[in-house]
Amino acid sequence: MRTITLLLFGLLVLSGPVRANGADDPADYGPAQIPEMALAERYIEALTSLNFNQLSRFYDRETLFEDKTAGKSLVGRRDILTFLRRVHSYTREYEFVPSHTFANGSLVVMIGSYYYQARGDLFGYPGETITFVLPGVTTLKVDMENQRISEHIDMFDYGAMKDQLKLQYH
Repeated sequence: MRTITLLLFGLLVLSGPVRANGADDPADYGPAQIPEMALAERYIEALTSLNFNQLSRFYDRETLFEDKTAGKSLVGRRDILTFLRRVHSYTREYEFVPSHTFANGSLVVMIGSYYYQARGDLFGYPGETITFVLPGVTTLKVDMENQRISEHIDMFDYGAMKDQLKLQYH
């Protein structure tokens, strides 16, 4: 996880300054004041509230949704929404808490943890309610002109999730 974070930070540093609403000093602005980050935050809110109607507005037929760690890649609104509905069919609570967020042009990087509470059926614990924290990095390419997400890529620490489940439910 640390390697991924350092690589993403290096990519940002090498690619130029952080855009902060056209300001000379990005430190003067909070994340919600940067339009790209505000769009990304609205998207993550729709995702974690499992508001599929709102989510459908963020995708189009060319949107890429990828979980690099799991090797899962989807393209297009219909396939992404079908996948999310299936994956979250047992989800009771779902929240993203960022520890660090930054933007460079259309690229928004969100480092943090996803908090889940779900029925255990999907994870091999039928009849139980499970909770776990999934640390990861989410990168989004935002299309400001159309107010959409053109690319959503996740890199999760699934080992941490497995360790938590093993400790709590075995």
